[in-house]
Amino acid sequence: MDVENLEIELKTPVENHADGHADPLQETTLTSNFAWLFNDEDILLNDDEQLPDVVLLNPGKSRAKRGRPPHTNNIFYSSNGRVWHSDMQAPPQEELMVPKQMACGKGPAGIVTNAVESWMLLFDDDMLHLLLRLLNERIRQQRSRNPAERFVDLTELRSWLGLSYLCGVFRNAQYNGPLEELWTLELGNAIFRATMSLTRFEFIANCLNFQGESSWSDALRLWQKLLINCRSYYGPSGWLCVDEQAHSENLFLSVCCDAKTLFMTNAIVNKKETKSSKELMQLICDYKTTGRNITLGARYANVSQCELLLESNLSSLCALPSCSLDYPKAWSGGALSSGAMKLTMKSGVAVLACGLNSQVNALQAQLHTSDSCIHFHELSNRYSTSFSLAVQTKPDVFLQLLHLMLNVSAVNAWILLRLAPTGDASIDQRDFQRQLGLFLTQQRLQRRLHRRSAATSLAMRLQICEILGQSSQRLLSDAANEANQSNGVGVISLSRSTLPEGVALVSRYGDKHRRCKPCARNKREIKARSRCQQCQAHRCGNHLISRCYECMGLTTSQVPEGNLRDS
Repeated sequence: MDVENLEIELKTPVENHADGHADPLQETTLTSNFAWLFNDEDILLNDDEQLPDVVLLNPGKSRAKRGRPPHTNNIFYSSNGRVWHSDMQAPPQEELMVPKQMACGKGPAGIVTNAVESWMLLFDDDMLHLLLRLLNERIRQQRSRNPAERFVDLTELRSWLGLSYLCGVFRNAQYNGPLEELWTLELGNAIFRATMSLTRFEFIANCLNFQGESSWSDALRLWQKLLINCRSYYGPSGWLCVDEQAHSENLFLSVCCDAKTLFMTNAIVNKKETKSSKELMQLICDYKTTGRNITLGARYANVSQCELLLESNLSSLCALPSCSLDYPKAWSGGALSSGAMKLTMKSGVAVLACGLNSQVNALQAQLHTSDSCIHFHELSNRYSTSFSLAVQTKPDVFLQLLHLMLNVSAVNAWILLRLAPTGDASIDQRDFQRQLGLFLTQQRLQRRLHRRSAATSLAMRLQICEILGQSSQRLLSDAANEANQSNGVGVISLSRSTLPEGVALVSRYGDKHRRCKPCARNKREIKARSRCQQCQAHRCGNHLISRCYECMGLTTSQVPEGNLRDS
């Protein structure tokens, strides 16, 4: 599809064929240069194409079994008693219109311009503050006096998330080295050393990997917030896919993805399996009566699920397994129908279509949409933030779900940026995640650059300037001035330090020990016998400047009597 035709179709209002009103999930005034995974022309029947031919069995005499009606050449029965007809000339059943909805970002998602803007819509400030509170509560429980185990602020949490994304960019090989390589001078990257130490990075990860009674409920609170944001800022196309993806050995994940963009529109995560029908209706709850098509994965592929979707004005597609109770017996191929169901076989795969418009090529639609959830799973794991974990770390359910949320938000934000008219439709996934990691660490790098601390050396500041793309000329100039000032401390020329004629110095030590006034202001009870030789105020060694007689230009005759303790 060329760009001109694409813009015209996006401006065309999408109607809900059930009641004639516009689909509330769609915004029809946006234009986008997004490269769809397939176009409507790829799944519609051309004028030269015909529906699959009906295969009629050769007439023959066969002895029927006792108690059963005789077989006919165009009727097949399934194990659960469903009747399938191969006579496609039967009265046509009611079918839905061809789905015409186009995917788009909604609200602020339509005007995003960079990676962090689109990501912040999904992983928003409420989620960051909730994660920060959970993290600091965990630090408070195990806090020690080690400086690396101090509390975390919002800037440092963002930088930790940014480094986790960058770990996914730089450590996604099949055979990765140890995590500490990213912090080394020889093989690492300067942004890791400039943002935070490896000890601090691992400490934050270990604090988030806590096993407690509330860890699962806290993780679900973050998960639900992410799902709300994904559903709020995205309007899906007319072709969706629902399937189950194996995330880990103790987490079951079911997702609903847009087949044209691979955007995850909804998902369910559980620690144990639940009823498939309940999961399916929860996953597609936003799309009832919108006339969309749902391609079902192996877990949901049966006639009863398709009938439930048809009651909600949704057409459906699935690959019906031969072991299903709905599969017709003694069927060798061709096209069958049963009410609104149409069954077609190609290359040994039986494709079941329910309520699908006759203009749609069911086999091509199944081919283009059936693997959408699998492709999304591959995208989310390609640059996964779980690569930021050390080899010996075994993540708990909270940390597992947190990395899943980070991966989902990154992939969905990447799709939103490419969909937005103000975004970059040509940016690839790796470049997007690299920019996102740099954006999230930028604020902490600015803080370390301008903070006067001995822990941040001049070489580190120069590296930070290079990372941020700032000029280092001012930094070098300030460092030169500081060096000149430090070299001149305590050096006074002899012509300026000599005492004028007629001025005599009193003894450095008084008769008694008296309280040091600067120490008294700081509530420190320090007494000293030493005093200033000009104002005669008693001062301790911390508040008294000592110079030798030669540096002061004094002769032996000018030295006051009793200036030494032994005198």
